[in-house]
This record gives sequence, structure tokens and C-alpha cells, in this order.
Amino acid sequence: MAHSQELNSTLTYENRYDLDELDVFLEGDGRYPMFFSVNGLPSQLSFGKHYFNVSILNPSNQEYYLRNNSRILFEFKSINDVVLKSDVVDVNQRNGVAICYVEVLPNSLRTRKEVEDGGGTLTMVGSLENKSTTTRRIPEKYKGAMNYRCTFPIEIRKNLLNASSPKVLQAKHKLTTTLGQFSFAKAGISTRRGASSGTTYNSDGFPSNQGGHEGETS
Repeated sequence: MAHSQELNSTLTYENRYDLDELDVFLEGDGRYPMFFSVNGLPSQLSFGKHYFNVSILNPSNQEYYLRNNSRILFEFKSINDVVLKSDVVDVNQRNGVAICYVEVLPNSLRTRKEVEDGGGTLTMVGSLENKSTTTRRIPEKYKGAMNYRCTFPIEIRKNLLNASSPKVLQAKHKLTTTLGQFSFAKAGISTRRGASSGTTYNSDGFPSNQGGHEGETS
């Protein structure tokens, strides 16, 4: 992600950070997040796992930078203060976007309380630093600490029907034909008649195989 920030949830489900109770220098919210962007999170969370994307916003219009190498922590809580299981998916898209998930479980595993329906929160924190043009300077006690918090509202409806979110099907992309179709490469070679598989192309656009005939072995 931008400026080598490290994104983490509560690291293990047993941990509880209570990010909503930290003493911070600056507060943001979902209407004006300033530094964090959250996309793809369903408007209502049912039982199960829900995926979403987190990215860093351009701070050019802000008075502060997100500090280089700042850790970014996030934590989900229900209306009755139960921490929901969440984490970062181990998929490097190399585009500054992190894939994360939150999971609503019938039993929270770490408390006797059951997750209640209703409004909850997604809390994200990071560490800001002053710009050369900053007028309201960050006090010494907040420097180098988790000094910025942004709170996004969530809603939990455990038994909601058809509540689902996109799932990661594959993290690897390759150029390949499908039988009877053409190559993605410029002036590529179409798959041979009777081939049992499509032709795969390397990064230079040349075929790395020719698609095997049925009954052939490689």
C-alpha cells in the first residue's frame, strides 16, 4: 500500500484492541474518512464471511500525511460490544488495495455474549505526521503513536437472506484461450482443432503451449 503502510486486523481473533477507546489526536468518520477508503462492504452483514477492499486516499488536500511505515489497524464491533472476526486476505494485488474480510459467527468463541442485530462499527486507526505546511501541529504526546481514528458505521442482520459478498476465486491471472476462441495476444495463433485445452501465452504474447489434442500426453 502507499508509503509502505502495514494493514492488520486485530491479528488474532483472541486479541481485543478497543480501538474505539484510544486517545487520538484527530477523528474522522465514514462520511469524511480523509485517509482511508473502504469499498465493497455489504450494507447489512449476515451470518458468514464478507469481503471488502481497503485503500489509502491521496492526502494532498489534507493537513497531514499518513506516516511512512505506519501500521493500520481495524476492528469490527457489534452494537453489544462483541468483536467480530476479521483479517486481511493474503493476496498481493500490487495496486495499493488490500482485500479484507469480516465474519459474523453464531458463537463468538471469545465471549459468552451473542452478536446482536443492529448498528455496529468498523474502526480504523493509523499514525499521522505533520506536513511542512501544517498549521495545527501534532502535539508531542501523539507523535509516532496511533493518533488518527476513522469510524465507519455497519449494520448487522444475522438471518438476512441472500446477504453475500464477492469471494476471491483466484489470485493468479494468465492469458489463455478457450476452445474455439481467439488469443488475447496481438496477431496470436488460435487454438488447434481438436485441442483438449486452450493455448497459454507468456508475458511476451507468444504461445507457451499449443493446446493438446484429445488423447495426447505431454
